[in-house]
Amino acid sequence: MAKAWCLLLTRGKAQPLRRVGGLPLVLRLALDAQRAGATSIVLTAPSRDVEFALKDSRLKLSILAQPDKDQALVEVPDCALIHEATWTRLASEAIAGQPPVKLARIVAQPLAPWGFSPFTTVDESNARMAERLLFRSLRKVQDGWTARWFNRYISLGLSRLLAKTRLSPNQISLSILAIGLAGAALAARGSYFSLFWGATLFQLQSVLDGCDGEISRVTYQTSRRGEWLDTIGDDLTNYAFFVGASVGLYRADAQIWPLAAGAIVLGAGLIASGFEYAYLIRIGSGDLLKYPLSQATTGRTGPAKSLAPLFKRDTFVMVTWVAAALGQIGPILIVFAVAAVGVLASVIGTEVRLARERRSVTRPP
Repeated sequence: MAKAWCLLLTRGKAQPLRRVGGLPLVLRLALDAQRAGATSIVLTAPSRDVEFALKDSRLKLSILAQPDKDQALVEVPDCALIHEATWTRLASEAIAGQPPVKLARIVAQPLAPWGFSPFTTVDESNARMAERLLFRSLRKVQDGWTARWFNRYISLGLSRLLAKTRLSPNQISLSILAIGLAGAALAARGSYFSLFWGATLFQLQSVLDGCDGEISRVTYQTSRRGEWLDTIGDDLTNYAFFVGASVGLYRADAQIWPLAAGAIVLGAGLIASGFEYAYLIRIGSGDLLKYPLSQATTGRTGPAKSLAPLFKRDTFVMVTWVAAALGQIGPILIVFAVAAVGVLASVIGTEVRLARERRSVTRPP
């Protein structure tokens, strides 16, 4: 059985340097193959331009004149766009030791959500279609209702434009955070219009929040720092907006309860985030979805699973914006304070469970 496989790039009918999603097609193919486990690349029709495009710091594969004898081959035209699920199948067939695996021989299989069949670009119209398929595949199954039916349509369209610029995902994350903090500052002024426009910026931040992740995935610029910027940026925006709203409501009516609700949101949120961040540091990640509390909903069935999207951040931010438009930000602040206490209780319960699991592993038999 072959232990390694090599990507054999054949000359297609289109220009391999045509850019799709901010990267030349040939470089995207090489990076996709690298993610799928390829160890080297062979160019059947090498050219100076193609070789230059493959000299990218993100690409770690060696470029060979001929494949090694003990390597299996996956033959792909250099102008194709291939979904991750198809790459997985190509790699598995190659590792199984079958004869050279050709993309053209792959029979259509049930695709992953928002996947696509292998797509060969021929002209500019084809390239635009390939780009639409590529960005559509960035949708996530864990998206809430608002993200799935509203936010993603906007963020994916913006990401297609941003991928053509020199902006990095981290620069986009910082810009998105600035929008969220500006919304919090507006909400702290306390008038109807300042609360409404503050909530509007809060909603805008939620919509744009998908762009940094979409750009990082489509351009292969994911990083630990980017994960932390996204996680901390979302938490800071949440806490800042509701604390700002509590200050604004206090300034408008001189009542203490908004300040108390804001203090609960901030205190409970900071404690919960402290536990979550400590866990992420231990496992070497900045992705909050890897915290076991987030994963606990993925296996549920029945009403609990169907209602879970209602409690996603994207949906709650949209509800907050609607409440601000109706002049009812106060009740939402109370609901968020109660939710913050509930989340903290769940996080503490998760920490207790994790501690028990660690003790059971270290306890001698």
